[in-house]
Amino acid sequence: MAEHPWLELKIRVPFEFVEPVAELFRRYGKGGVAIEEAGGWNPDEGESPPERQSAIIRTYMPQTPGYRRNREIVHIGIQLVGKLTDLPELEEREILEREWEDAWKAHFTPLRIGKRLLVQPPWLREEAGPDDVVIEIDPGLAFGTGHHPTTNRTLECMERLMRPGLQVLDVGSGSGILSIGAAKLGAARVLGVEIDRVALKAGRVNVRSNSVSGRVRFYAGTLPNEKIPTGWAELLLANVNSVALANLAPELRRALAPEGRLVAAGILQERRQQVVDAFAAAGLSFVEEHHDGDWVTFVCAPEGSSPPS
Repeated sequence: MAEHPWLELKIRVPFEFVEPVAELFRRYGKGGVAIEEAGGWNPDEGESPPERQSAIIRTYMPQTPGYRRNREIVHIGIQLVGKLTDLPELEEREILEREWEDAWKAHFTPLRIGKRLLVQPPWLREEAGPDDVVIEIDPGLAFGTGHHPTTNRTLECMERLMRPGLQVLDVGSGSGILSIGAAKLGAARVLGVEIDRVALKAGRVNVRSNSVSGRVRFYAGTLPNEKIPTGWAELLLANVNSVALANLAPELRRALAPEGRLVAAGILQERRQQVVDAFAAAGLSFVEEHHDGDWVTFVCAPEGSSPPS
């Protein structure tokens, strides 16, 4: 039987556009998404992460009847992103079916975050060291792999703030990367809410593959949620966007425990003040502020709370 040819689509994009382009590739490529960036640095030896100005994204499209429509949609999507930032040409090459699986897996590199977190695909388990906390994420699901600066920073803050036995709430749970990390760092219970049904399914698959289903539960929708009591979250993770954070500010404060901490990410610098004003009006004070390129991340606490013990 003759092999069906596949089409490899490849483009380098700035890091703030990694996740939307990866989602475009995932939805229409049908053959997985691979995100390539530098890894292999060790923070325990004083090494700094490499400069991550951009990443290469690949997908593989089977040339079945009707594939030209999906290919055209991908090209249109890239053209639209190109109106927001400078992009090179979308590269294409044809490969044989037997090359596909090894080809796309070869371009996904492990990513170290903070002191102990290691984000990697399931087939690279040998990369883990004895003290690593491994989060296995299927990059083909493309709803958060740790490569976007906001996801990266949220994971770093979460690792520092985590204490064994905490109750953690993940707003906009996506791929489940934050919830999985929290559970593996010792959270007693992790609840997540997600408005995107496809992302919700992807997150549940990743939770099962990481063997943390007993402590992690995701719900469709957003806050308020009847499953999440007032004051329940001792650590609240909200990596969404500026508009959602501003609109959800009262609900985030309501869900936060009296001495809890909120990590709020996905804030563009130009919309920083919008979030600051909304959080202040909701009774949240600012403990930390981090800047990663055009992105801002806050660590917040209820007004008048004392530092966690």
